[in-house]
Amino acid sequence: MRITEYRGQLWRGVCLWLGVSLLLPALVHSQTLQDVLSDYTFGFWGNAREEARMDRENIIAREGYCPTGGCILRLDGVQVKPNRSRKGDTLLLSTTYTILTPEQIAMPVAITREIFYLGKSLGRTKSIESRRYNGTWTQEINFTLPPTAAPGIYQVVTRISTGYGEAQDTTSFQVD
Repeated sequence: MRITEYRGQLWRGVCLWLGVSLLLPALVHSQTLQDVLSDYTFGFWGNAREEARMDRENIIAREGYCPTGGCILRLDGVQVKPNRSRKGDTLLLSTTYTILTPEQIAMPVAITREIFYLGKSLGRTKSIESRRYNGTWTQEINFTLPPTAAPGIYQVVTRISTGYGEAQDTTSFQVD
């Protein structure tokens, strides 16, 4: 009877250890999530969505790309829709970019966006990171203006970076 009781306690201890070791990374991740959310100082950023626009073969044909030419990272465009809004409105920030490398491999891509008003930074997103194969991609994210947003023209600076380089573009929108 004592051996069975000892095995039961040992089993519960192993289960407890296993549960804690599996739960601990999730707790650390939730702390990281809090750090990420604390960096959004102006407005509310929604979830990012990404969609492929053109595959590698079509881009190679269109651009006349030669793999010996190296790597290409191009920020094709950034947009804010609508570009005229009111306090509390939700805007869609859209970023279209192209990646071409000599080999078809998924590479890390990081996109950040920062909002400026009268030359002063109001807030930025933490780097939205993904792994993308060669092609043209569009990433969209919703952004809700705070009810206290001052009227005027705001600039959005979008930066994209990979291990091969970095690109940046700016667009603006107006708050009435």
